Amino acid sequence: MQTGGLLESMLPETISLTDDLFKSFLEKTIITEHSRRILDGLAAQNTAAAAPIRASAAVQSATPPTAKPAETEQDGATDEGEDGGNGEMARG
Repeated sequence: MQTGGLLESMLPETISLTDDLFKSFLEKTIITEHSRRILDGLAAQNTAAAAPIRASAAVQSATPPTAKPAETEQDGATDEGEDGGNGEMARG
C-alpha cells in the first residue's frame, strides 16, 4: 500500500489547506505524544510480524533445492535433438 495521498483520501478537507495550515493540523493531531506511542506499538507489531517471514526466508535460502535441475543440451549436441530435425517426436 502506498501512503501518499492516504490522508487526503480519508480527510478530503485537508486538500485545500495551505502548507502552514496542514503543518499545524499535523502538529495538533498526529505529531503528539499519544500518536507517537500508537506508532511505536504499530512499528513493534510490524517488526514482530516480519521476523518469522525473514527467518523463513533465511531457512529457505539455506535449504538445498530438492527438485532435479532441468536437463540442458550438452556440448557437442546438435540442434536436431531426438526428432531428427523434422519436428516430430522420435518413436521407438
